[in-house]
Amino acid sequence: MNKIPQLMMYATLFSAITSCTNLETSTNKDNSTTFWDFDHNLQFKQTKLADKHFQLEIIPNNKVNFERLATFLLRKSYRLCGGYHYKIEMIQGIEGFDDKRAMPNYIFPSLIAKIKC
Repeated sequence: MNKIPQLMMYATLFSAITSCTNLETSTNKDNSTTFWDFDHNLQFKQTKLADKHFQLEIIPNNKVNFERLATFLLRKSYRLCGGYHYKIEMIQGIEGFDDKRAMPNYIFPSLIAKIKC
């Protein structure tokens, strides 16, 4: 009789863990995959455009500043290409030096870059 409550607890724990892992990544129609990076506390989309060509969209939130987004972009590019031989083309999301002072309530767009290995 003691085994049934333990079995129910393990089944509930297993279903909770598997449901959490499904929230971590998801694939969209445009061949992009959405990830959550727990180390940097940010969300990003990774799209494979061609062989050794990727597009990263780093989605900003209020807790992560621009410097951290840019550093994550460099680190992720390094991991995707397997070394320092990559080219980053910025598409959108670059902040100016005084943007936060001039427009404190402006919501900045996602940081989007194309990476070529």
